Amino acid sequence: MRYKGLDLYPFQSESIAAIEAGKSVIVAAPTGAGKTLIAEYCIDHALDQGRRVVYTSPIKTLSNQKYRDFNDAHPGKVGIMTGDVTVNAGAPVLIMTTEIFRNTLFEDPARLKGIDFVIFDEVHFVDDRHRGTVWEESIIFAPPEIRFVGLSATIPNIGEFAEWMESVRGVGVETLFQFERPVPLTHRIWSPDVGLIDPEHVRKGRRKKPPPRKRRGGRGGRPPNVIDLLEADRLLPCLYFSFSRRECELKARDNLYRRLLTRDEQRKVLDQYDGLIEHFKLDGTEEAARFRQSVSRGIAYHHAGMLPSFKEIIETLFTSGRIKLLFTTETFALGVNMPARTVVFNSLYKFDGVSFAPMRCVDYQQMAGRAGRQGLDDAGLVITCIDPRRDRIEEALPVIYGEVEPVESKFNLGYSAILNLHERVGEDIFQAYDRSFKSFQTRGEAWGRDRRILQGRLDVLRRAAYIDGDTLTDKGRFASRIYGFEVQLAELFESGVFRDADEIDVLLILLAIVFEPRRNDPKGVRRIAKLGARKDLAEKTLERFFVIERRILKETSRGLEWGLSRPMVAWAKGCTIDDLANTSDVAVGDMIRYFRLTLQVIRQFRRALRGLDTQDLVRQLETADMLINRDEVDAESQLMLA
Repeated sequence: MRYKGLDLYPFQSESIAAIEAGKSVIVAAPTGAGKTLIAEYCIDHALDQGRRVVYTSPIKTLSNQKYRDFNDAHPGKVGIMTGDVTVNAGAPVLIMTTEIFRNTLFEDPARLKGIDFVIFDEVHFVDDRHRGTVWEESIIFAPPEIRFVGLSATIPNIGEFAEWMESVRGVGVETLFQFERPVPLTHRIWSPDVGLIDPEHVRKGRRKKPPPRKRRGGRGGRPPNVIDLLEADRLLPCLYFSFSRRECELKARDNLYRRLLTRDEQRKVLDQYDGLIEHFKLDGTEEAARFRQSVSRGIAYHHAGMLPSFKEIIETLFTSGRIKLLFTTETFALGVNMPARTVVFNSLYKFDGVSFAPMRCVDYQQMAGRAGRQGLDDAGLVITCIDPRRDRIEEALPVIYGEVEPVESKFNLGYSAILNLHERVGEDIFQAYDRSFKSFQTRGEAWGRDRRILQGRLDVLRRAAYIDGDTLTDKGRFASRIYGFEVQLAELFESGVFRDADEIDVLLILLAIVFEPRRNDPKGVRRIAKLGARKDLAEKTLERFFVIERRILKETSRGLEWGLSRPMVAWAKGCTIDDLANTSDVAVGDMIRYFRLTLQVIRQFRRALRGLDTQDLVRQLETADMLINRDEVDAESQLMLA
């Protein structure tokens, strides 16, 4: 079969046949093997039939990229809804984050009329402990006529997942595999005291023979390192994964002595960079000047703490081939199609949210898959660096050669989902858990435990007056319209914390609800003169709810974090990006992300207030929105600029 002038792999043509037959499809194929083509066909098929299709992704960056790609292919027929941005929401092709799709199922299912297929990119996110529940809820509660196309590079238990989907959806699910990579990978280990090592020799007990290749001296008397090797052997461009934002920046700075571009390449990259800086209206900022020096040498860094527009600029430069050495965190490996000649891992270890541990095989495979450019490289090179003072070379073998971990459900119904389900099905709410992938995978004591947790959350909602008998109270109905931070907002609204609040008060309280400091971020402030007694009332109100949670669940929801109050006040009063960066030690990209999250809560809050006698508060919310939704925080205008 041919499509878009290409001869298709069997897994692609079989996927297309299943889509035409009206089946759901799950595809597991390596990065770069052509999974996106299946999504493109699904979209073309829906448009040809006069029907609609939804494309969902786990991250907004990927949603934004797909909106631009699909809108170029189908001008005027593509819309996007991400929480930050809503454009052309009635379009036949609708790009959504998975959270927004799930919310729409609960809030306004009529909006999904005419949709034949929902495409789940990176469907293995069903085992993400923060967001996996949203994916399962979407599959469980979607209208029965909707079919799903799930795409993933890493889902070894695809058969189990498909069997669960069939049991939930009541229709057949086609599973397709592609094991072979278009560009094969070569794996190596780098140790500074030995050099480059073939892990096969370690595996077979021949580590000392053959001897390592001759070590080259580093520049300026420095000891040689893996980047010297890559530069000398023309193994660039390189994606250098480091699991620390700060380390990415430091490594980029420490390598500025290198000149990785010819004079002609340098002129071209600076022309492109200057044009992008002007396009995104970042002229004259400190960060623009700092990045200009770096990109002129073919070097850059990329992580979630950067301004969104700078991430966009670096991605564009890398795609053009003019960044030869990019230091980046693992988020760069998610969905965005930007392969390199070589991938380097700075360490075997990464922070898993609790402690530093060896990276999982699935993480290694996801990131390693960026090595090797189709049509340019015979093979992609993947190098894992170890620290001989801390690691043994043999420790790299289970990561490189181990089997990818199976997808495991993290299903965990939150309060808002419980309230929505209770309103629809009452005490049959436990059937929702029984239909989950978690229940499908869980047996024995663990199954009884998960049901006890669900029962405990129901008991909390009853004790805190969200549910009365068989019905939701006014507070329960209010909370059911909020997704994420529903109890915090419901408790504070009911207690009168927002009564007579001005727009700055509103912004600071909502920001304190959504802000979650990183380990090294400011943990809070003792006094906020602007809020005074309002801050004390807010904290005491939530503590009353937390007492109920501790008694029943032995744990509590998140409290208030005031550490971004000063930056928020400065931004609301009109400060520049450079000024904002000087108000806190929190990364400016994180500040922008939390300001955008505050905007999302403002908009949910306004929708939840419909029909209530709260005109003054609605006006303050509208003013608060206008105060901060500008420049980098205005995600819609940034999307249109890109």
